[in-house]
Amino acid sequence: MISSYQTYTFYTKDINETLKRAAADPIISREQQYYRDNIGSITSIDEFLADDRIYAYAMKAHGLEDMAYAKAFIRKVLESDLTDTSSFANLLTDTKYKALAAAYDFGGTVTSEIIQTTSQIDSLIGTYERTIENNDAILRQETNYFTAVASTFTEVDDLFKDTRARDYVFSTFGIDPDTFDYATIKSVITSNVADPDSYVNAVLAPQVNDWLILIDGLNAQLADPASTPAQKEKYNYLITQYSKAVEKADSYFNLAASFNFNADGTLDDGVEPMNAAQLKLVTESYVLSQPRLTTTGALLNKQYYEETISTITSLDDLLNDTRLSKMMLTAYGVPLTTSRADVKWALEQDTSDPSGEIYTKSPEIIALAKAFNFESDGSITPGQDIQDADQLFMTTAMYIDRYNDADEEADAAAVAKYKLYIGLTSSLDDFLSREPAAVTIRNFALKAFNISPDEVSIFKLKQVFTSDPYDPESYVNKMKDDRFVQLAKAFNFAEDGSISAPRYAQSESEITRIGTAYYSAVTRLDKSEATKQAAEDVVSYYRTQLQTLETVDDILSDARLTDVLLKAEGIDPDDMTVETLRAILTSDLDDPESFANLQNNVSFRKLAGSFNFDANGVIQSTASKSVQNERGLVETQHLYLTQTVEQTAGDESVGARLALYFERMAPTLTSTYEILGDDALAQFIRTTFSIPEETASADIDAQKAMIERFLDIDDLLDPEKVDTLVRRFLALYDVENGIQDPVLSVFSGNTSLNFETVATLMQLRSA
Repeated sequence: MISSYQTYTFYTKDINETLKRAAADPIISREQQYYRDNIGSITSIDEFLADDRIYAYAMKAHGLEDMAYAKAFIRKVLESDLTDTSSFANLLTDTKYKALAAAYDFGGTVTSEIIQTTSQIDSLIGTYERTIENNDAILRQETNYFTAVASTFTEVDDLFKDTRARDYVFSTFGIDPDTFDYATIKSVITSNVADPDSYVNAVLAPQVNDWLILIDGLNAQLADPASTPAQKEKYNYLITQYSKAVEKADSYFNLAASFNFNADGTLDDGVEPMNAAQLKLVTESYVLSQPRLTTTGALLNKQYYEETISTITSLDDLLNDTRLSKMMLTAYGVPLTTSRADVKWALEQDTSDPSGEIYTKSPEIIALAKAFNFESDGSITPGQDIQDADQLFMTTAMYIDRYNDADEEADAAAVAKYKLYIGLTSSLDDFLSREPAAVTIRNFALKAFNISPDEVSIFKLKQVFTSDPYDPESYVNKMKDDRFVQLAKAFNFAEDGSISAPRYAQSESEITRIGTAYYSAVTRLDKSEATKQAAEDVVSYYRTQLQTLETVDDILSDARLTDVLLKAEGIDPDDMTVETLRAILTSDLDDPESFANLQNNVSFRKLAGSFNFDANGVIQSTASKSVQNERGLVETQHLYLTQTVEQTAGDESVGARLALYFERMAPTLTSTYEILGDDALAQFIRTTFSIPEETASADIDAQKAMIERFLDIDDLLDPEKVDTLVRRFLALYDVENGIQDPVLSVFSGNTSLNFETVATLMQLRSA
């Protein structure tokens, strides 16, 4: 009779070749192909349990064939949420049930359909804040560009041909680059404001005069007590429209004054397209015309204040300069809504009198009054400047410190409103509606990606949000504007406008599985509270990052992430290079020639199947809807082959099967109770340490104590110690079951083994 050791050695000498032989068996190959072809169409537990071949395959793969009859029990296992420590599968001692639950995703740990996850909300808010911070740098870049090219224009059409410079000018003077009339704007730029026959004077000026007359007439009708509410509404509307036209015409006059082109668009010899004063006017106007004042704008204001304040000769002069007035109120924290009369009164007060009425006002008003040297009639105090050096320094310094306080308060309010309203959005139509809350969150999102609401229609936004940002052929990617791609990625809208589950590099169930496996691996040898807390922190970090990363390089560049990933799969991070890991994670498991499929280590294929990356290392455009991802499929098929090999070995020797099983399970065991909860493992240990069979009926804690006298569970992480246990088991098993040692049988006279065979057997024993 062949010994258990011989059988074991036959199957393990080249385990990969053994598995290939098993896979080549026609029956096994047919079952594997059926499983691979059909598991993707399974969408529910009912369908899974109803397909006998799928169900039988899965149960065999996980070593649960004996429980295949108990479908109600298995249903409860598959319904378990492994993130919940009190779920059914987690409460079972036999870890095979947790492995079965982890291999499939029937909804227990699927991410809910949500318009934005917490990570997406935080990311969007972060993008919003960065966009605001970057605006100043963008303004400087655009200004530097315009300054560099402005002097190179030789005719007016040079400006129109350089769309970047053109848009800079248009932005400064409030002209829409998408709807402007070329002939009109060209006529404006080539106008000489000193020439009464130029376009702005001959055409625009009369129009402005007509509009002003109309505004005066409408104001008179508005004041007429006989006007009805409907008429007043119409008058107000017309006044607004004519006022906008006047304002636009005024900007055209400023535009005309900014360039030196002749009426035919040429330049006179020796004349620059813009002189230094004109260039300064345009660049400063560009910076200050932005919706939000940046640091550069604030510094320009500071410079203007320092250059202008000494030219002010009275309080009225100061208050008539809107720019200076706004700056001084901002510097001292006085609301900009404060009336001119109240500001004038405060600045005329004598702050040297501690009993003066000024000291009954707010600290901000008092500080403002002390910052200037005015008399009660609004004149500057004789013998003093309007501000001495200290007052001037304090005013400008406080302005620079406070110029954006109002904007920052508005930002905080906008963020709070966004967080409040976004969770109330139920669909894309809701998000794109004209409801005030929808407009608030939509404009916030657009601003985050530096998109003006005026440059994109609701129809266009609907196309953006219903296209797949991960598909290079989708509408949003064909726009060739990364702002809109990132906008689409920030939300989870489906093609029909409904809210869908977020697209991650890993599914929620995979993230959970990886985190659990990592925690177990790290805390197994060190169960201190400090280690447990550190492991929990790392798992939390992994979960948070995996919900935001989009490419393989995002993962490979973060050693903490790769450390979690590799340790969770039982791979030593020191044995894995970045290049190899990239090749693994970008492997197509449907391609037998892909890198991961050509490797013998099944963990490599499991790693590849765990992620949703394409060959370029970005999230695939089409996420799998199957109840089992590629990682689960690889693991299940590998387990099926392994079980088949173990069963085949068991047909020849039960001892060999037990040894193979123990060797496979050993690294996954973390508790003596797991051994006691598995009859095969328990038998292996009792045989290995000659523990009487009768102890199997003893108290569970007594059994645990007995096993732990012989075995340190952490030794099972050491392959050499596991190998020693396997050899000890095989020897004792054969002795207990009366299997004669083939070496001893040589001396019994009942064998025909030759000398070479005996020598070979002796080598096996010595090994």
